[in-house]
Amino acid sequence: MTARRKVGIITGGGRGIGRAIALALARENTNLVLTYVSRREPCEETAAEIRKLGGDAVATQTDVTKRDSVRRLIALSGEKFGRIDILVNNAGILQQKPFATITDEDWDAMLATNLKSVFLCCQEVMPAMARQGGGCIVNLSSSGGQLGGMLAVHYAASKAGVISLTRSLARVAAADRIRVNCVAPGLIETEMTAEELSSEAGREKIAGQIPLKRAGQASEVAAAVSFLASSEAAYITGQTVNVNGGLYLG
Repeated sequence: MTARRKVGIITGGGRGIGRAIALALARENTNLVLTYVSRREPCEETAAEIRKLGGDAVATQTDVTKRDSVRRLIALSGEKFGRIDILVNNAGILQQKPFATITDEDWDAMLATNLKSVFLCCQEVMPAMARQGGGCIVNLSSSGGQLGGMLAVHYAASKAGVISLTRSLARVAAADRIRVNCVAPGLIETEMTAEELSSEAGREKIAGQIPLKRAGQASEVAAAVSFLASSEAAYITGQTVNVNGGLYLG
């Protein structure tokens, strides 16, 4: 008898780490709803690749900082696939600039995209998961939220908030059989980090701060997310899994 395919939502699921997570979950018998903000093509390409793997996927434009948009996302998943087993809060932005030059607009945009979006998506999906008997949420944080960052103070603050929110929601959601965990990547090779990796500072960071002496791959982050979303992790909740080559040992 063929096992029932799970259903997952991945915010920012078209590129970088989000794309790697989508493909990893698709290989684990999961149909997916992938979100994008403005760049539709990469998300559609990822959805097409999932269909080639034998699964099903849909790409949808979503502003994860707006509740109405998130509600439409949750409704779409229900209409398309009938349930939601997995939510991966991956959407995020990075901005590097000196602390003294961070504007109110910079701060608000960073906290809205990286932290408020996780709050909104979790708050809107948890009732649906509870009605169906449970589910799994995986939030993406960053080693920046654990170490702090001189050139990304607002980014670090937002990602630290994701870790704390994860711990709180793990306690809130446990009675409804919903597990909530977090993955904190370190320096990973993606479009977002390309500039840093090509810089002298990036090379020095790898050589002097990362014990494994290399940047990570998106597939390595995806493997951690896939595990946390699996039945093998059924007794794991409220945890932060570090995928950082030893950059942060916490």
